[in-house]
Amino acid sequence: MKHATRILAIVGAATAAISATPGLAQSDQTFRADPHSARWHAFEGRSGCHIAHEVPNQGVALISYRKDGRQYLSFFADRPPRNEQRGDLYIGLPPWAGDERTHVEPVRLHDAERTIRFSQRTSQRLIAALRSGQEPQIRYPAGYSGETQWVGLSPAAFQHAHQVYRACIQRHERVDATAATRGAVIPGATGEPTADAAGPVWEGQLPRLPRGPRAEVYFATASDDLTRDAIERIRGFVREVEDNPHWGVVLSVGYADTRGGEAINEELALARAESVRDELVRLGLPEGRIEVEARLLDPEEMEQDTYELATNRRVELRTAL
Repeated sequence: MKHATRILAIVGAATAAISATPGLAQSDQTFRADPHSARWHAFEGRSGCHIAHEVPNQGVALISYRKDGRQYLSFFADRPPRNEQRGDLYIGLPPWAGDERTHVEPVRLHDAERTIRFSQRTSQRLIAALRSGQEPQIRYPAGYSGETQWVGLSPAAFQHAHQVYRACIQRHERVDATAATRGAVIPGATGEPTADAAGPVWEGQLPRLPRGPRAEVYFATASDDLTRDAIERIRGFVREVEDNPHWGVVLSVGYADTRGGEAINEELALARAESVRDELVRLGLPEGRIEVEARLLDPEEMEQDTYELATNRRVELRTAL
């Protein structure tokens, strides 16, 4: 018995229109959203320029330009496969133009949020295909149903978003990074806003973006010394950052528990954040990518036990696009 082949077009529409694709077997079905509802969202972040494209109930495709001139395209699945899977990347015609496609290369689906990762060279090729009205398509076995699944990046509405994205890149290339106007702070948590509408580059309402790498590092009372466990946590965070080139800014935010005076706590929180920053640099992250900050907890919300005290003696490591 043949499995049904499903093609999920990566579009911003919440309702998908079902139609048959010419050239496929009669038992095959196509699941695509109306191309008039497709959305690509361009925005400027703290470390570069980005385009986001949501798949309802599936995930988000993200294109990023970094200040070093590199571009990346990745797909972040809401439900990554349980184990790594093998698939194939194609470039073909969109559903309204035909069913021709050309094989590009094999791909791996990772059992992580950043499920499909394309090299800089392949990302450039896929962006060029979208600009020319072609549709990148990924074929792989669905991890839960066992059926073959296609994910297609619709070229509908890509051109306008790419123009905004290119304008952002040109500004980054013209203006020194220390003097350039940037968008607002980009939180790392999924679903939080990722730029300010008053920023210099903004295109529509952004979809829910994937969460960047993050970690928490804990300290002993009145100390900014890194324990062995703290160093291991920092190493794991660095590996995640190196594996996720979309996020270019690292935030090292220090805290202290509420015992002690405000000035002493602020000094200690900053010393902890700087201690973590120094370890990040020692492990290979450029110091220019790291921002350090100290935050004070509300003294009216005193810790009730030793556990709460311990969890407040920490540094939060976050990332920004």
